Amino acid sequence: MSDFLLQHYLLRSAERCPDQTALRFEGRELSYGGLLRRSIQISDALIDTGMEPGETAAICLDKSPQAVCAMFGVLFTAGAYIPLDTSYSPVHRMLTILEQSGTRFLVTDGANLLKLLQGANPEQLERLRLLHILLVEGGAELDDADFGMIVQAAPEQPLRHLYKSRRQPISEDLAYILYTSGSTGVPKGVMITHLNARTFIDWCCGYFKPEGHERFAAIAPFHFDLSVFDIFVPVAVGATLVLLTAEVIQHPARFTKAIEQGGISWVYSVPSLWAAVVQYGRLPAGGLPSLRGVLFAGEVLQPKLLHQVMELLPEADFYNLYGLIETNVCTYYPLSEQDGIHGTPVPIGYPCGNTGVVVVTADGRLAGAGEEGELCVRGSIVMKGYYRNPLLTEQSFRSIPPNWGLGDKLYCTGDMAMVNENGALVLIGRKDALIKRSGFRIELPEIERVLHDMENILDAAVVDIQDGEGHPLICAAVVVHEAGSFTVLGLKQAVGKLLPRYMIPDMVHVFDSFPTGGSGKVDRQQLKHEFRKRL
Repeated sequence: MSDFLLQHYLLRSAERCPDQTALRFEGRELSYGGLLRRSIQISDALIDTGMEPGETAAICLDKSPQAVCAMFGVLFTAGAYIPLDTSYSPVHRMLTILEQSGTRFLVTDGANLLKLLQGANPEQLERLRLLHILLVEGGAELDDADFGMIVQAAPEQPLRHLYKSRRQPISEDLAYILYTSGSTGVPKGVMITHLNARTFIDWCCGYFKPEGHERFAAIAPFHFDLSVFDIFVPVAVGATLVLLTAEVIQHPARFTKAIEQGGISWVYSVPSLWAAVVQYGRLPAGGLPSLRGVLFAGEVLQPKLLHQVMELLPEADFYNLYGLIETNVCTYYPLSEQDGIHGTPVPIGYPCGNTGVVVVTADGRLAGAGEEGELCVRGSIVMKGYYRNPLLTEQSFRSIPPNWGLGDKLYCTGDMAMVNENGALVLIGRKDALIKRSGFRIELPEIERVLHDMENILDAAVVDIQDGEGHPLICAAVVVHEAGSFTVLGLKQAVGKLLPRYMIPDMVHVFDSFPTGGSGKVDRQQLKHEFRKRL
């Protein structure tokens, strides 16, 4: 069997272990044979509606087995899927993505289609009615006459394997497009090819060596890039993916219970998930012995949190992964107890397989050990570009001088980094997380690290806003262990003992918990809004 596309993982596992459980969701299970069958039904239905090889289809479904089937169904058409965020994004944003992508096809269910229809303005409604809509569930209450084409993909439909007679895709064809926030306020679509995704997934399989009897937790929503690991790594090895709902993930005690009862082996998430578990998770005395690997990504991993989680889960191995949506995961770092020492940034580590990562100084040189610069990435792991936005694509890559011997172009991440004395990459912060005040350069993540190391602080985030005269203000948001023993003055005095006076926060506010976005990351824009209200 050929093996160079994402759907080849499913074909291989369904052939080798058709009765093995592929997906588990709220007490129900779907085998690999069932996953393949349902995916092909969706593929057949999409082809019937006129979807051609190379086209895109948006998927507007809640995190569920149907959503996974829809993804593979689109891939079997030789097309690319666009997952929409049905849980956290307003309808307006989903409709904006549908319009910006120019897709002709929408895979959804009755409930989500009604939500789109009810939230659309007249112009957006007209756009919806021009789409070819495939309903995988529900929809009896909809009037088909209101749409250009609306069809059902019923589970009892016979398979026709129409994809086998199609033009076969190659590994450099698009597999999916993930939309992320754009600086202009318009979401930007990151184009990921089969080769981009498989470079990461194949590396994961080779490095972590997951096995078919293991179980993975689906933590991230499917529009977020962390879900690529959740979905495709278990399918690649014939393991089981346990889909956890947002309600379970957002409730630490329910989350740890789900891990324990589900016998979960691998968890991949943003670190802030574990900050809540440390505080409220009520782990059993023996920890979570089924956990073989805990992978962190998406946010800066604070040493104190790492130390706390390692103490709670003594049997697990821990890894820090780094990458943007545009690069997939491009570096990794196996963690040890030494990395939990307070005050020492946790490295993001070393390049993944078939991936080049370098640091480029402000004056355009390859940085030496200890020099700061922008982290840049090259190789087959890097995105194809931004969908329908060639100008932004061109601006995101930089040409490489021939004497560097690194090929033609590098993707510029916008993250600042350096190589430490052990040869590991250490993340310093975002270019846009640097501010200047009174002529001094201030890196906000450095203040965050100091706050995280304070004994009474469970979580911290530092943002900047401007006062009425346009001067920058440093704002510290904290979650504290004992509110009665916390004072703003005490925090400022403690920071002043470790950092220069110009880095002491101007404003401090205590939160019960931080607002988060659809990816589970701290919503820093919302934090800024909260501080602006207090000016």
